[in-house]
Amino acid sequence: MNTSIRRNEKITGAFFIAATTSAIIGQQFYSPVLNGADSLDNAYAASTQIALGAFFELILAISNIGTGIMLYPRLKRYSESWGLGYALFRLLEVVFILIGLLSMLTIMTLSKEALSMSTETKLSAQSIAGFLKQVYSWAFILGPHFMLGINTLIYSSIFYLSQILPKKLAIFGIMGAVLILLAAVLEIFGYIPHFSSSIIFLALPIAVYEMVLAGWLIIRGFNKVAYMPL
Repeated sequence: MNTSIRRNEKITGAFFIAATTSAIIGQQFYSPVLNGADSLDNAYAASTQIALGAFFELILAISNIGTGIMLYPRLKRYSESWGLGYALFRLLEVVFILIGLLSMLTIMTLSKEALSMSTETKLSAQSIAGFLKQVYSWAFILGPHFMLGINTLIYSSIFYLSQILPKKLAIFGIMGAVLILLAAVLEIFGYIPHFSSSIIFLALPIAVYEMVLAGWLIIRGFNKVAYMPL
């Protein structure tokens, strides 16, 4: 296998590692706003944390685009429509991530401007900050949960059917995708609170899968059948 192919596989693995780690770190930096009752005061006190969270979410968005670009040529060899579906759902995931990121940055900006506001205006700003916090929550459910579940289900199914990766690894990916989709549906219908321990439990398998997949691509790469003529 030539050097450029192995380089591309390693880059793909690196993108997966960057996406998984930046998603976890970014949300942790947002915790003062997500877990607190007063979004404005908490955002002002943790403005540096929020800026760092936004930075890591930008890394997440870029990494997701990177995985989409790197995987698409491999996926479309086996199904052009499935490959395109994967790319579109990956793009939608990025769109929702950016919506959430903008919501958090806007809360941070409001928190600084609130220092010079009258009491009545500050109450209105607090309502807006609360609304933006909910926008972030729903964007996270629809992006890094629902859309992630769909695109992971697509590419893991292709991995399984095409045998370009071990079937056990592909099955693990399918299971992780189903669980994160289940988490999103339960959140949408209100059975599980946003950012609860139940969500962490359901999201853990897909996070582990992405890290294992990344390691496999960096160390071993795709099976040779991935590069054989159809």
